[in-house]
Amino acid sequence: MKVVIDCNVVISAGLTNGICRKIIYELIESHDNILSLEILREYNTVAKRRKFLSVQNNLLSLIYALSWNAHFVSPSPWSFQLPDPDDQIYLDTAFAGEAEVIITGNKKHFPEANYKDIQIVSPREFLDMVS
Repeated sequence: MKVVIDCNVVISAGLTNGICRKIIYELIESHDNILSLEILREYNTVAKRRKFLSVQNNLLSLIYALSWNAHFVSPSPWSFQLPDPDDQIYLDTAFAGEAEVIITGNKKHFPEANYKDIQIVSPREFLDMVS
C-alpha cells in the first residue's frame, strides 16, 4: 500500500513506544512510504524543536529510517484545499505519489474521509486495515 504519514504520527512514534511506532515499523517493512522534500523538511524542523530535545535522537532515527526507503515525489498543488495550509503538502504529496492512504492523528484537518482515491485514516484505523 502507498502511504503518506503526517508529522504528528512521526512525533508520537518518537515520544512513546505505542501505536504510532508500530505504524512506522509496519510502513518500513511492508508498504511504500511516499515522501516529498517538503514533508521531510517539516519532520526534521519539528523534531529539532526544544521541547523534543530529550527524544530528538529517537525522532531523527525514525525520520532517517522513513526517508531511507521512501519513494520521493515532487508534489504539485491540487484543487482540494484544506483548512490548514500547512497540511496541504501531505495531500499534494499523496496525489503526486498516487498514495492510497494518509495516516494522521488530526483527521479534523482533513474534513473529507476521502480525496479522490486517497483515504484519510487515524493510526488505529491504519493498523486495523493492515491486520
